[in-house]
Amino acid sequence: MKLIVKKSTDLFTYLLENTDYTKTKLKSLLKYKNITINGKVPLSHDVSLKSGQVIEISKEKKTTKINTVDIIYEDQDYLVVNKPSGMLTISTEKEKNRTLYHMVREYIHSKNNHEKIFIVHRLDRETSGLVLFCKQEELRDKLQENWEKVACKREYTAVVLGLLEKKKARLCSYLKENKEKMVYVSKTKEGKLAITNYEVIRENQNSLLKIQIETGRKNQIRVQLNEIGHPIIGDKKYGNIKAKRLLLCANRLDIKDPRTNQILSFEIQIPREFMRNL
Repeated sequence: MKLIVKKSTDLFTYLLENTDYTKTKLKSLLKYKNITINGKVPLSHDVSLKSGQVIEISKEKKTTKINTVDIIYEDQDYLVVNKPSGMLTISTEKEKNRTLYHMVREYIHSKNNHEKIFIVHRLDRETSGLVLFCKQEELRDKLQENWEKVACKREYTAVVLGLLEKKKARLCSYLKENKEKMVYVSKTKEGKLAITNYEVIRENQNSLLKIQIETGRKNQIRVQLNEIGHPIIGDKKYGNIKAKRLLLCANRLDIKDPRTNQILSFEIQIPREFMRNL
C-alpha cells in the first residue's frame, strides 16, 4: 500500500485516519519495520509528517534473521544488529567465517551483490547486543573519526556477583594490557583512561546494573567491575565466575548522524537469562 501525505500531522494519527488497520495492527507493522516514509523506516510512531511524503506499508514480516543474528534496524544508510554472545564481531587468524561481519555481508549480498557494508565499532566476543554497520565508506569514516561524541549514549546491562555498597557510582581508572592480552587497572596514571557509570536497578543475591560508558576501552566494563570486587557473572577471563554466558549486554545505542545531527536511538530488551541469575 502506498499513501501520499496531504497535510502535516503525526504518523500514527495519519495511519489511523487513512487506513483500515487497528491500533494493535499498526503498532505491529511499525515494530517489524513494515512501514517506511520516503523509503526510510521511522524511528518512532509519532514522527511528524509533511505534505508530499510517501508512506509505504508492506506485508507484516517478523524481524529478519541472519542465522542466529537479529537485524534490529535497516535503512539506506544504516544497519543495526543484535550480536549474540560467543560470536566474534570481525574475523581473526583462527576464525574467518562465523563472525558477525561475515554474516551481515552475506545478508547484504543476498539482496544486492554489489552493495557494500562497513562495520563502525565492535563488541567483545562474549558480550551480546547492538552493533552498528553503515553502507557508505565515507559515512563509516565520519562516524569513527569522532566516535566518542557520535555515540552519545552507550548503555549496557550486566549481572554482577554480590550486592554493591554504592548503588550508583562513576568508575575512573587507567587501563593497561600485558603480554597475555589481559587488561588490568594501572596503579598510576599510566595507560588509557576508562570511565564507566553504573546504577543498581535490581538486586537479590546478585545485582543487575544499568551501565553507561564514556570511553570505549578494551574489556573496560569487565575489568573495572572486577577491580571493585563485583565481577560480571559468566566472566571466565576476569573473575572466573561460571555461567552459560557472560551476563553483559549492550542494550541501547544512541548516535548523532554526523551529516544531519539527527539522534538515532536503538534499544533491545534485556536477555531473559539475566533475571534468572539474580
